[in-house]
Amino acid sequence: MRVFLISILVGCALGLGVGYGLGATRSALRPWDVSLEENRGDVFANVGKKETHEEAEHDHSHDEKAPRVKVDEIVYDFGILEKNPSQEKGEHLFYIENVGTDTLKLAKGAKACFCTDFTISKTSVKPGDKATVTFKWDAARSGGVFNQGVSVLTNDPEMKDVRFYVKGLYTAPIISDPSELVFQSATTSATVARPFRILGFEKNEDGSPFDLQITKIELTDPEHFEVEINKDDIANLTPEDHENRLHDEATNLFNGALTMKPGMPQGAFQEMLRLTVNSEKTPIFEIPIRGHIISSAIKVVGPLYDDKIDGMLKLDSVKQETGKTTTLRITVLEAMPANSETIFVKGVKPKWLKVELTYPPEELQKVSPIRMIEASVQVPQGAPLGGFMGPDKDRLGEIVFSIGATPETSQELVVPVRFAVTP
Repeated sequence: MRVFLISILVGCALGLGVGYGLGATRSALRPWDVSLEENRGDVFANVGKKETHEEAEHDHSHDEKAPRVKVDEIVYDFGILEKNPSQEKGEHLFYIENVGTDTLKLAKGAKACFCTDFTISKTSVKPGDKATVTFKWDAARSGGVFNQGVSVLTNDPEMKDVRFYVKGLYTAPIISDPSELVFQSATTSATVARPFRILGFEKNEDGSPFDLQITKIELTDPEHFEVEINKDDIANLTPEDHENRLHDEATNLFNGALTMKPGMPQGAFQEMLRLTVNSEKTPIFEIPIRGHIISSAIKVVGPLYDDKIDGMLKLDSVKQETGKTTTLRITVLEAMPANSETIFVKGVKPKWLKVELTYPPEELQKVSPIRMIEASVQVPQGAPLGGFMGPDKDRLGEIVFSIGATPETSQELVVPVRFAVTP
């Protein structure tokens, strides 16, 4: 029995020794390095958590000498800037002063966005001295509200990290609210109107509001759309508008309404409202128009077909050496024969896009009023390299179906196709 107990005790001791040795080895191999925290947006909120009051008092009682951070500014607001290449990059200097009695150590912590960067002029700051934190940002990929921050780690027991923020607003001389006019899941027989506003922000050299005027209005599809735009007094902006920092800075206001008339072809569409104005900065201003027209008598579904938002067939990347094939199912709820004379492919873009239809058996059509037609859509192997990715409709592929029992009652079903043939 004694031998058995001794064996157990020796085994436990060896296990603890081995575990401690492995832990010490891993700690030696993977020391903590503040540089590992860079570019970690998920860590940004947790870097250098402040100690509790009791812990800070405890540390201070054991250290007669201690560094102390003093910062006069932690947020810089660059205001409202016109978004253009000369304004998108910025730089601001923040300062950290050591008002303590020991050397202040500084290190780079996290930053919340790859669009920002920062440098610290010195990592050791003597009592009474200052370090400079240079905050740089590049908003080329962003617009609207800009609000980003960085963190500087310190050895001040009461302020383990200092966070600096830059905020502001980028805008254009003219904007539309909303930025695009969307007609989602509208029917072919509907008349639908979309209100919108145009806001101008341009000022004269003396700071007075620029008198923005619209000199020409164009629609890419005047057959199915009409628009009315009237200038309004900027004083008519509501209190809610003024709570929006962007709207509060507007110098010109226009109210508009875009109406879609009945008769739009079924399927997705992309059009444009184009305005010519008297501004040298923005002589042409465009508002995108898009939507998805549906019919109660015709439904389209497919594994790569977006039937919820934009009615687009999304093949995306297609390898040239393999090509890609998918299917669409067109369901016609009208009692009509389904054959190559009543339902057919009227056109495709590009011309080498292959679309083949499979019709239901005639015997089935006699007993069921519902017609389900299968469409095989293929980007063939060896197709030319190139992209049909939009965003303009002229840069997308397209399939146009003709559906109707007679030429007089037939309608077009337009299915945009988004893809790019790659090596």
